[in-house]
Amino acid sequence: MYKYWGFGLHITSEIEFPELLPFDFKHADVSITIGEVPAIDAVTLFSMGRITYKMNDRELVFSVDGLTSYYVTGGNSIVIRPYPSDVEERVVRLFVLGAGMAGILQQRRQIPLHTAAVIVNDRLTLIAGQSGAGKSTTLAGLKKRQYKIFSDDITVLEELPDDDHISGIASYPMIKLWENSLQTLQLNDRSFPIVPGFEKYGFFFHGAFDTQHYPVERIILLDAHEETVGIHHKQLYGSDAFAAVVQHIYKATFFRQPSMRALCFDVISKLVNGSEVHQVSRPLTCEPDTLLDVVTSIL
Repeated sequence: MYKYWGFGLHITSEIEFPELLPFDFKHADVSITIGEVPAIDAVTLFSMGRITYKMNDRELVFSVDGLTSYYVTGGNSIVIRPYPSDVEERVVRLFVLGAGMAGILQQRRQIPLHTAAVIVNDRLTLIAGQSGAGKSTTLAGLKKRQYKIFSDDITVLEELPDDDHISGIASYPMIKLWENSLQTLQLNDRSFPIVPGFEKYGFFFHGAFDTQHYPVERIILLDAHEETVGIHHKQLYGSDAFAAVVQHIYKATFFRQPSMRALCFDVISKLVNGSEVHQVSRPLTCEPDTLLDVVTSIL
């Protein structure tokens, strides 16, 4: 049995996860096993692309066409249906680290944000953006400029007692970059493709990975528009800040039940009230260093 730290949790697994941080502990928060996936009474049923989801208050089952199925329950267990030997294990792991862990966090009433994060003066700056906005390239550029990378793709929000700030917890020590980002940053390592057939690659930083939680000081929201000329930066406040940040809840469809919506409202409200929210808009064609200069001026 393998033992890891990820998403602020102690995880045991029957399969190896090079993406996670090896870690020693006595009691596991989450177990990942191979076994049969049961049928469940679904309160919510929906499909997104090749993935079908079924959910109730305590359980999640999702199936990936041509791959396998997963059962997430109680906030402490992920079961992977046995899969054929010709199925790439890294693809199986990818769905555990995505929808599987999002289901675990939802069942534990914790909210994951689809953001990267860097540590500046013992506080977090979260960086969010839809696909193509430049989030991954910006994060890699910050790493080249000696900023300390905290998390690449997901940051777990945490409310601490008697603290006016929301804190963030990292997910796992891997940065994912598309081929165009590698070329822009003149990186040559393509030894860990994320998914076969896609030009996206993983870069590990296990040795520099930080498992502590830090208060969130600011959030930078990146977007790209065809009609935008030059880079525009403005700070958002109040309901505008809330509306912009809430869009970046990871696997937001998992959090649409009334109790989860109330939790999201409370946590995101506290997050934006205790931190700065900045919006940076850029044209579709933009030099990475130009965008990076604007981002670093905010830090």
